[in-house]
Parts: sequence; structure tokens; C-alpha cells
Amino acid sequence: MSDFVHTWLMAFVWTMALELPVYVAVLHRHLARWWAPVLLTLALNTLTHPALWFLAPTWEPFWSWLLVWETVVALVEAIAVWWVLKALGSPVSARRALVAGFTANLTSVTLGFLLLG
Repeated sequence: MSDFVHTWLMAFVWTMALELPVYVAVLHRHLARWWAPVLLTLALNTLTHPALWFLAPTWEPFWSWLLVWETVVALVEAIAVWWVLKALGSPVSARRALVAGFTANLTSVTLGFLLLG
């Protein structure tokens, strides 16, 4: 396994660990089963995390790249939350979905940098 893939895998696991409590806190009333937030968080990050790490074009300065792509990821995750919960018959408002997506990603980026450098 390359160093880059190893680093990505560690970041993916940390992202899951950091975002799961946020999705639970924001969406717990809309998820009927205890395991639903785990599955939702895994699905969201399986969709967005590899795309950000392996597909998103990069540029300098890094902070502008990070701001743009983390915003895109948060929006994609918010749309997915809104759509999935609506499809499951437990709709959330667009506002709550946006709060969930942006809070989860802000948490994982901020704490990820503090924990992993």
C-alpha cells in the first residue's frame, strides 16, 4: 500500500469517527434505528471522501483549495442527507440537512488538522 493510500485510509477512519457524533446529534430524531447514523455516515463518506482525495484537482494556496472542496463536500453530503431521509419517509428540512453536512465537515476538518497535523 502506498504512503498516500495509507494516509488517506487513516484520514477516512478519523473522518468517520469525528463526523458520526455530529450526524447523530443533528439527525437522531429522524433516524429510527440505532445503527442508521452509522450507515448514513459511512455512505456519505464513502461517496465524498475518496472523491476529494483522489479526484479533486488541486491548486495553491492550499487553504483556498481546502475551502472550496470542503464546501462542495458539505453541500453534497447535505443534499444526500436530505434525499435519503426523504426517500426513507423521515424527511428533514433543507436547513437541517445543511447544518448536518456543514457541521460534520467543519468538525472533521478542524479536529483532523489538530489531531493529525
